[in-house]
Amino acid sequence: MTLSQLLKRFSALTLPAALLGGALALSLPAPVAHAAPPERIVEGWYAHNATLIMLGAQDRIVGTVARPAMLPWMFRLVPELAKAETLDPGNLNAEELLALHPDLVFVTNSGHSAEALTRAGLNVAPEGFDRFDAMLDCVDGTATLLQTPMAAKRAQAYRSAFLQVVSQAPTNPQGPRVLHVESLKPLRVDGDDSIIDQWIRSAGGQNAAQGIHGNKQPVSIEQVLSWNPDILIVAANAGDPAALKKDPVWSKIKAVQSGRVYRNPTGLFPWDRYGPELMLQVIWARQIVQTGQVDVPAMIRSIRSFYHDFYGIALSADDAQRMLDALPPATDDTH
Repeated sequence: MTLSQLLKRFSALTLPAALLGGALALSLPAPVAHAAPPERIVEGWYAHNATLIMLGAQDRIVGTVARPAMLPWMFRLVPELAKAETLDPGNLNAEELLALHPDLVFVTNSGHSAEALTRAGLNVAPEGFDRFDAMLDCVDGTATLLQTPMAAKRAQAYRSAFLQVVSQAPTNPQGPRVLHVESLKPLRVDGDDSIIDQWIRSAGGQNAAQGIHGNKQPVSIEQVLSWNPDILIVAANAGDPAALKKDPVWSKIKAVQSGRVYRNPTGLFPWDRYGPELMLQVIWARQIVQTGQVDVPAMIRSIRSFYHDFYGIALSADDAQRMLDALPPATDDTH
């Protein structure tokens, strides 16, 4: 069944938060509601750009921390972003933001900038989540702030389709042990208390990073050897997973010996992290965990359907294949 069919069939679907598992996002100062939709938006969180774009607000982003070198698909498929002021994510300066005259400023709730920016007179919306349910709440909350029919419609459609996808992926406490590697050099992995941990379990696996809490945690190769995961999923920009076979230490790990090492796909934002493309991640990871391989034709159809339904993007089969292979846009592409 395609995503388009899912939307029609499950447009009114709701599932209890307990099915999605986990706590809601932290309670932080709420932004001020305006009588009219915000026309000038500053985006201070990399991942949230993809949510704004999905909800049709790309032409209202006047400043963003996103960069073409980091997110090439986003800037290729959403050229409006090139007009936005490039901001330093580690130093969101109130004076610089005020000069952009924004109606609304999104920041991460882990970046501790919301209070200072609010004191400066900016209308600030802190965002962050580490569970599926809180991610859906983030999408809904953003749509509410945008105050447009398109935002409301897409948020509702996305929630329905996402809930249907995850409902088809029962957890398995005895499933294969999956290690998600965020970086090979330096070596960093993703533990529990993360959205990565949840999609691993949603796909029917166990997170091999036992005792590791949170995202992008540094570990030693000796620790990885002790976990001896059944499956290795290497982030799109983490390094070359093919080189692990030739490494004298990595080659001792079960996943490498059995050929169950996979490079994670990427898109507007990396599928494996904190954006709406998590829906595609769950579909892809379920195939990897449960069958050891990807049904490429079916996955290409799902990718193209997803970007059409939720982003209004007519993605070519070649572009969908490049995303699946964790490759950037082709340089000779002339969309």
